[in-house]
Amino acid sequence: MKTRFHVLLAAMFAALALIAGPRLTQAQGPEKFTNLRVFPKNIAREELLATMRGFSGALGVRCDFCHAEGDTTKSRGLDFASDARAEKRTARVMMKMVKDINGKLIPKAGIQSPASVGCVTCHHGLSRPETLADALERAVEKDGVPAAQARYRELRGKYYGSGAYDFRPGSLNSVAEWLADARKDPDGAIAVANMSLEFDPNDAGTYAALGRAQALKGDKAAAVASYQHALTLDPENRRVKELLEAVQSGK
Repeated sequence: MKTRFHVLLAAMFAALALIAGPRLTQAQGPEKFTNLRVFPKNIAREELLATMRGFSGALGVRCDFCHAEGDTTKSRGLDFASDARAEKRTARVMMKMVKDINGKLIPKAGIQSPASVGCVTCHHGLSRPETLADALERAVEKDGVPAAQARYRELRGKYYGSGAYDFRPGSLNSVAEWLADARKDPDGAIAVANMSLEFDPNDAGTYAALGRAQALKGDKAAAVASYQHALTLDPENRRVKELLEAVQSGK
């Protein structure tokens, strides 16, 4: 008998496969499956293949992301039973995690008719789930602020509108504040905040981040102007009012 988890998982990923459309691989799996560790050993072939296509869509990958190559001399293609690839072993752990979240943890919250989580909840079409801020901070640490700016433009051009990354101003504002506070790099923070204003010129939070970086650099007049502009956009922003008062008083 199928568990509720496997019914839910199969239905969820089958729906995702339909939404994702033709970009998903249509690899032909074996007629019989072996080495199943999480799925029921008697799972229907169509159900398992639909789930695998769902995984592909959720992570934006193809079958060979998890499955090892087979004996190419015998035209076997992929060895679906092999555990050679670490990604396949990780996938099993992630499936068990999803089962625990949906079956054990969410019910403890006491929410009526809660939404269920799946691979797409975190991955959003990325093989490595991460926030935009994390991706940009990693680029800064590796190659500096200009590289992070170039990375942002690259990711925006490729993923904007897909839901893979959050391109709202808060992501860049977070990076700007991290540069100012954690790395003591006000020039880098100012560069990132100004780039954010290219795309969202009327975001109060961006002007607040810009003002903080300018204040850290010692440019009091510029910081005051940025905070005042932030308040014209968001007059009731208590945090910006406090920052403006602090820089004006020399604190």
